[in-house]
Amino acid sequence: MTTTIQRNAPRPIETKPAERPAAQTPTQPPARNEAVRSGTGTDGFQPTAGTTGTQTANRLGATPAGAEEVRTTSATPVAPAALSPTELRSAQQAIANSSDGRDATAVSEWLRNNPDPAKQAAFMDMMFQYGPVAGGILDSVQRLPEADRTRLSQALDNAYRSGAVSPQELSAAVATSGRGALPGATHEGLAGIIAGTGNPDLIETYAKAEMDIVRASGGDDQQRSAAVATALGGMPPDRLQSFLAANREGMADVIKNINASGPDASSSPALGRLLDAAGRINPPTAESVQVFTDSIDKLGENCESRAAAARFFTQHGDAVLSSLQDSSGSLGLDGQKKMSEFFARTLFSPPQDFEGSDAFRTNVMQRLETMNAGLAQHANENPPSQDAKRSARLMGSLVGSLEGGFQVSLDEMGKRNEAVKGMVDLLFSAKGLLPNLPIPGAGKLKDLTIDQLQRWVTSSLQERAQQPSQAIPFHRTFGEQIANPDLRTDYDAARGDAFLNRQRGLSR
Repeated sequence: MTTTIQRNAPRPIETKPAERPAAQTPTQPPARNEAVRSGTGTDGFQPTAGTTGTQTANRLGATPAGAEEVRTTSATPVAPAALSPTELRSAQQAIANSSDGRDATAVSEWLRNNPDPAKQAAFMDMMFQYGPVAGGILDSVQRLPEADRTRLSQALDNAYRSGAVSPQELSAAVATSGRGALPGATHEGLAGIIAGTGNPDLIETYAKAEMDIVRASGGDDQQRSAAVATALGGMPPDRLQSFLAANREGMADVIKNINASGPDASSSPALGRLLDAAGRINPPTAESVQVFTDSIDKLGENCESRAAAARFFTQHGDAVLSSLQDSSGSLGLDGQKKMSEFFARTLFSPPQDFEGSDAFRTNVMQRLETMNAGLAQHANENPPSQDAKRSARLMGSLVGSLEGGFQVSLDEMGKRNEAVKGMVDLLFSAKGLLPNLPIPGAGKLKDLTIDQLQRWVTSSLQERAQQPSQAIPFHRTFGEQIANPDLRTDYDAARGDAFLNRQRGLSR
């Protein structure tokens, strides 16, 4: 006897494949359940020793890069078992209720009340017979607590590894027909459940399905692109690297669309999750660094995106700067513009107090101090080596980009007060690095309080309103300590170029 789904809400399940009746009670696991897919033994993200993070897709990318890592499991996937008539009816009702109510609570409750992985696999097998309905249910998790989302991820992971849900069924669950193309109608809920599995094969299958739809529509779908980024946030580093290398054009479309406009531009965690996942690729690769540099003009005012970008630079700044250098050692034109915008967004415009902001400011100043100390070793060389000259030009470019980012915040963003605060915080972070640095008319940096620095920066800008780059002595902080005149010339030239070539037409 076949049991039909009872719908208590007025909206019926939207998609039901005619060739596969949903209400058949399985008498034995399907043949495909007997094999375990190779290379899919990754269960999810676990906090490393000493951290307090939780294993949940809703938190991916919320902690500094390196605070979470992917761990594999030797657990054998559990194939689906036959459901009793009562279990079958309750499962069908849960699917109908969640679909009709656009809320995954009923499905989550069924899984919680039936913790046997074999029963859960049978449930997932049944639900994914409905194609996009399954995807819609797993996208409707906004009201669920983290523990329930984790349960959904674990059940899906086991079902996929056991063969209860095939790659074709997973791809078919990704809704098309314009869904996800309107503000607020994202697939990020579904993508978060996918990311929470930590299963690289499953994540790749889903991400490619979404990416293919993005590319088929001309490469312009903000919400679907954010879903791809969210899912990839759960990818283990080695597999993410392979995915980035194999999908360069698709990833370019994805990043192009993220934070482009609308309410999600300032609130979506998608780009931050992708940047943190790319940051876990260590040592960094050309592809992971490309994710960072392509993302700079997408940071906007999104706090999570900025925080993740700052973490990436803190961890992989050498690789970033190296990727942007030209043959002379300076940052190239594109690199100068990118770094000016990066500093404008992360140091000199709101929101400035994000997770890791203090460590980021300290890292920037320590990087300049390390460069300066390296140049000091060549003080008496005549002529200095080409490597020393390249280092002087890179340092000049970095200082010019900082000054350019400061002026971008003043002029192009109109964020004078915030830019001043950012500069004060940056200078204050250098007190321990350069304790004897004299501040014109204010004493020595090591002796100044935050309030005194605030007054000095403000008065300097008032006195040199037409030359803000000259008002704040980054070049005095570091450039005037370069004893070798040839290296100082290289430094000054690169600094001037970087400041003049600062980014215009910023993303808002």
